[in-house]
Amino acid sequence: MRANTLRAAMATARMAVSSLSSPARALSSAAAAPPASGVSMVQGASRGIGLEFVRQLLRRSDQGRVVATCRAPDSAAELQELRREHAGRLTVLPLDVTDESTIEVTGAAVGETHGSLDLLINAAGILSIPNVIQPETSLSKVQKSSLLLAYEVNAVGPILVIKVAITAFLSAPNCVCILLITALCLPQCLN
Repeated sequence: MRANTLRAAMATARMAVSSLSSPARALSSAAAAPPASGVSMVQGASRGIGLEFVRQLLRRSDQGRVVATCRAPDSAAELQELRREHAGRLTVLPLDVTDESTIEVTGAAVGETHGSLDLLINAAGILSIPNVIQPETSLSKVQKSSLLLAYEVNAVGPILVIKVAITAFLSAPNCVCILLITALCLPQCLN
């Protein structure tokens, strides 16, 4: 069962990356990985590919539960609208991958409420933040602070989420954690 679920998730990840021109079509099979009545957690769910994973998981069936996390849930309007539409099935929790305490608090809340996870999707990532970090177009524009922030959000944070998820849910009898870290390369970084 775990091997089949892992293969399905990996195939979905490859499709999502190769089909960026049609992410909804590529992501529609993402919901095929977890059981229809399982619990999925999407970290980085306020917009982009994370939000689309939440939508597809909720569309898959009327039984599965989804935990969506992001830095500022109250300002994630589309995510809050989905929460209202899918009351009882979608839980929205704060999680900032640069703040380990929020990762631990969210892990504990998910464990207390759901007991285990069937699917974990790490979708948080940054390329640019206005007035904070910009994609470097030449080596002379590289700044240490920007590199460290990108590394913390894109690499360290997701690994800490995985650590908490595995530690919290590894002992659950039916736990199948699928770990997907997404990355997007925008055209401006290729110039």
